[in-house]
Amino acid sequence: MSQTLEATEAGEGEGGGSGALSEAVDEIAQVAGPVGGLWIAHNERGICGSAFANLITFARFREELHDRTGRPAARSDALPDDLYDAVERAFATGRRDELTFDFEGATPFQQSVWEACLAVPPGETRTYSEIAKVVHRPNAVRAVGTALGSNPIPVLVPCHRVLRTDGSLGGYAFGELVKQKLLDREAERAAAA
Repeated sequence: MSQTLEATEAGEGEGGGSGALSEAVDEIAQVAGPVGGLWIAHNERGICGSAFANLITFARFREELHDRTGRPAARSDALPDDLYDAVERAFATGRRDELTFDFEGATPFQQSVWEACLAVPPGETRTYSEIAKVVHRPNAVRAVGTALGSNPIPVLVPCHRVLRTDGSLGGYAFGELVKQKLLDREAERAAAA
């Protein structure tokens, strides 16, 4: 209930009606990520958003989350223990199989692209064209790039593992330097395993 009240006090969830306080609220916590702090938003369905805390403020992240989902969000001191442990294992191993994601509002095509990214093993990469083939749309290479660019859960949904056909990094919402750091870290951990 405190998260609902906090969101309401912040001006979200208002608008009259008796349902304002019973509306679902996404919770946002900051964790230490693989290349800096990471905001992680979650709800009962799974992780619904993430962003680099050193590149985006809490207020801006919450606003973007609300614009995308239509739901209010409130800051939480920490992730629930089980989710925190699963996120930490994902950062340590590169594997995301213990995590659940809430892709509500995304198109089926976007979801298929993001799920294809989740299937790329840690320490490996794929090209945009390989992802297009995996999602049974071999001519949709640009659309794959667009879907990757709109990934609402970067790092945890590893769109950074997708490269151009020539092996160059290609675009990344948070810059090529961050993408390269993520790939280097995963390659080192995979080689050590």
